[in-house]
Amino acid sequence: MGTQANQVTPERYLVRSPFLAWRVIDGQAVLISPQERELHCLNEVGTDIWSLADGSRTLTQIAQEMTRLYQVTPEEALQDVLTFAQALLDKGVAFVCDHPTSEEELEQTEVS
Repeated sequence: MGTQANQVTPERYLVRSPFLAWRVIDGQAVLISPQERELHCLNEVGTDIWSLADGSRTLTQIAQEMTRLYQVTPEEALQDVLTFAQALLDKGVAFVCDHPTSEEELEQTEVS
């Protein structure tokens, strides 16, 4: 699937994997990957990025929101968001796409 290659760039869209369960508990996202039987806990900043990873925003747009929330420079925010997005991809809990994509679209694409 060409649009979901693991190359993280600012103009790509970050979308959570539809193949895991997650919930925010006490301000921290807890991700459960049933296939790998792994549990991932995110800190506050990671949880904010995760919450924005609905496939409707580019990584640049997510970084802009982090700049607003945490009063960091746009350059710092973008670098942190790109690094975190790569970590999510490496763990198999998120995807990047070239266009806006929903979790439901990913699920249908993976199933068919």
